Amino acid sequence: MSSEPIRLSIDAGVAELTLANPDMNRLNRAVLDGLRSVLPRLREPDVRAVLLTGEGAVFSYGADVKELFAETPRADLHRLLGEYIGFISEMEALPKPTIAAVHGACSSGGLELALGFDHLWAAAGTKIGFMEASLGIPPLAGGVQRIAARAGSARALEIAGAARLYDAETFERWNIVNRVTAAEALHSEARAFAARLASGPTRAYAAIKAMLRRYEESGVRAADQITLPTVMPLIDSNDARESVSALLKGGPKALPIRFTGS
Repeated sequence: MSSEPIRLSIDAGVAELTLANPDMNRLNRAVLDGLRSVLPRLREPDVRAVLLTGEGAVFSYGADVKELFAETPRADLHRLLGEYIGFISEMEALPKPTIAAVHGACSSGGLELALGFDHLWAAAGTKIGFMEASLGIPPLAGGVQRIAARAGSARALEIAGAARLYDAETFERWNIVNRVTAAEALHSEARAFAARLASGPTRAYAAIKAMLRRYEESGVRAADQITLPTVMPLIDSNDARESVSALLKGGPKALPIRFTGS
């Protein structure tokens, strides 16, 4: 078994990114460097969906407090946090669907990582939240605003300042977690979902993400302004042309076609 704290495997268009730090998947320099190192591979066209998981009993307990906050010079910490925020932003902008499947505990910086993925799934009973306020600091890598984007500012204020972990079912009710599954079924169901997305219309997924991103940044009218420039080229894509042809020849039962992502 690899000793690397980040593992990447690719099969049938699905890139599975696994946190594999034996210390509860805590985020340290090696983990942060490992995440950045895989990003170019995730951008390659043969990758059509990304699944994030964690090895062991928990998804991640967040930062390695001793290494990052007690032993790392502040200038280096500033750089590392900036790179981490940059990685999360890059995942949000990745023009393909992404899924984070969390279990056990998903805390602080680990939650901030998971929030950068399009779909957040959790095993039943997973404990999720931010503990930074217990150290006298707020979440450090964009978690406040990403909770607000999913659940509103009032929930973000509550969760970020609570210094406690909530159950996954509560986060599902608050529209932060997309889906809660039985613990033993999390990986297989998330993997099947990722495979389904990987075999879908990749360029259409990218367009949906782009329009949602513009809406989140600037509102409905700004998203309207990029809608036609975003969608019109897709009408002439291979996937769209073949889908229209199949519909006209065989009716609705001929859909969906086997999408190629082109």
